[in-house]
Amino acid sequence: MDPIEVLTDARSREVPWPLIVQALRDLMTPGSVDDQGRPWVEVAAHLTGYTTSQLWIGIRTYAFIQKFISSHELPAHALEWPMSNLEVVTRIAKANEGQAKKIVRSTDQLTLRNLRNIYDQTKKDPTSKISAMSAGLQSSKSFTDKLFKNLSNKDALQQILGLPQGSSVGRLKIWPGRYPYCHPNFYVDFMSDGKLCLAAFEGLRFFGDVNSQVATKAALKAAVEATFFAQYYLCAPSWVSTDDLISLRKKLGLFNVGVISVGEEKVIATAHPLGPSVHDRQSVLLEDSAIQARLGIVP
Repeated sequence: MDPIEVLTDARSREVPWPLIVQALRDLMTPGSVDDQGRPWVEVAAHLTGYTTSQLWIGIRTYAFIQKFISSHELPAHALEWPMSNLEVVTRIAKANEGQAKKIVRSTDQLTLRNLRNIYDQTKKDPTSKISAMSAGLQSSKSFTDKLFKNLSNKDALQQILGLPQGSSVGRLKIWPGRYPYCHPNFYVDFMSDGKLCLAAFEGLRFFGDVNSQVATKAALKAAVEATFFAQYYLCAPSWVSTDDLISLRKKLGLFNVGVISVGEEKVIATAHPLGPSVHDRQSVLLEDSAIQARLGIVP
């Protein structure tokens, strides 16, 4: 069936979510916009009666569940469940894979309320990934302290920044107060092709719940702030999936943004910057004498 036909009045016609997601994928395969330059997801929102947020959640959730079923050789009947149910199953899977496998294997379709109750209990279970791994990250300060400590190693910084050994890299420093346009947690200055550059690091705090809201908020912040730096890194705890961050980086064209996984003893760049920012505003920052003084740099 034609994708447009599938999507038209899909909400009122109660078209199954697998058909909606597949139709939207078919439309987006050649490109993310139609021949008039409108994003397909916005066109689909107008046609279906769903919001763009609901559609993106549907796409991400369905992709996760498909991969989860395939990688664990689970029965595919769960793909027919309501999207709201699958979204909660996705959260459960990220906290406790074993619990999610049981749910998907079962021939009894649980209600949304039951699934939410299971998720709430899973979060509290000391054996879950969320409870076990977030225990040491409950306070904002403990996470940023750990991030600063692990990033302060010169060799680690050179490797993350993609610089050869022996390159000139400054000392990692705390960002000095709020600059009007950007305020990451930390920054470091380094030389590249004889030019002074700055890299920024933004720590993302997750407090138990693994969801896309933190990732979306961070990506939108980076869309502006990263343009003032040569490189800009989103740093998340190692127990958090960085798939949403990497997907949003690609979707928003944040080429100079990288993603870092923060463990107990070290940091690992799970995604390096792809190139310079499309909008380069480094000179705005580096030519501001007031911020120069606060940063302790000389262009």
